[in-house]
Amino acid sequence: MLKKYAASHKLQWVGKAWEIRHAIRQEMNRKGGNARLADLLAPKDDRAVKI
Repeated sequence: MLKKYAASHKLQWVGKAWEIRHAIRQEMNRKGGNARLADLLAPKDDRAVKI
C-alpha cells in the first residue's frame, strides 16, 4: 500500500518500488508528461501531511 506524505520542500512516498514508480509516472502524466519531480511539490506549510 503506497502512502504519500508532502511538506513544502519534500515528498515522501512509502511503499514497494513498483508502486512508487507507477505513482511517479501517473503524477508526471497528470502534469503534462514532461514534468519534473520538483514540479510535483505544491506550496504547502512545513508540516508533513498525509495525502
